[in-house]
Amino acid sequence: MDSGTGATSAREFLYAIADAITWLATTPVGLALLLAGLSALFLLRVWNVARERSLACAAAGKRFSGGEAAGLAFKELYSSVLAVAAAIPAIIAAVAIAVSLVAVADSLRGLDEMRANAERIRELSSVLRNLERRQRVMDVRVEAVEGGISRLVLSFFDPARPSGAAASQTVTLRGTDIYFDAIVCNFDYAEIAEGRRVNLAVPYRVFSDQVPQAAGVALGLRDVGGIPYQFGRPDDEIYGIAPEAFRARLAELVKAMDDDAAARGQGIVRSVYGSAVHRKVAAGDRFSVWVEQSGGLTVKDASSF
Repeated sequence: MDSGTGATSAREFLYAIADAITWLATTPVGLALLLAGLSALFLLRVWNVARERSLACAAAGKRFSGGEAAGLAFKELYSSVLAVAAAIPAIIAAVAIAVSLVAVADSLRGLDEMRANAERIRELSSVLRNLERRQRVMDVRVEAVEGGISRLVLSFFDPARPSGAAASQTVTLRGTDIYFDAIVCNFDYAEIAEGRRVNLAVPYRVFSDQVPQAAGVALGLRDVGGIPYQFGRPDDEIYGIAPEAFRARLAELVKAMDDDAAARGQGIVRSVYGSAVHRKVAAGDRFSVWVEQSGGLTVKDASSF
């Protein structure tokens, strides 16, 4: 066993002892259990003394009466009180040791939490740096425009799978002026941005001049784990953090970005409206939607990429 493993085991043992002391001294069940244990010890002592006296009486041909048994119990109780009084200095010392153990364990736990939080912030900062980039998130092919209804075939891209589209979706909307909307998360006040101006845009809805924003069609731009395809990264392009840690922290970050309360708690400002880009479409059109490093969306013709 190396020194690091030994130190961890010793710390875990200390935490277990401190938790047991705290539970016994502060919870109703713990206090009841402690009282029951002391009572059981006292009754066992009385029973042993009474048994010895009963055997002695039997050997002498005498009867061990109930009154004598009660007297023995009272005598043992009195002796126990005197023993406790005599042991008060030792009891005080034991309590002081127990309190000290709990205090030391709490202090060490606080330091562990600080280190863990610092590591978490460092890893989340690395994840954020890996996500800051300009990239194509979807290709759009206008399959048909008939009677004022547009049918679009959308292909979504995951940088971790550069061989082709990660998924596709067919969308049919009334109207020919098509809008692509995004949730924009601003990290300017988040600790993980490290003082930098950071915005991440995640497309999530398509609507039109005939279909209002609130009634738009949700985009299937996420994998089965709920991670936007655009956040995928091949292992050899991930820097500043191990790939496994990147994916674990990415899931944590996406979960926070998806929840208003969690986002606010981490200093992330979510903006749902006002980030849409649009294109007037005709049958046969092809274009792409890009996420810019500044956090906005742009539409580019097929010839532009």
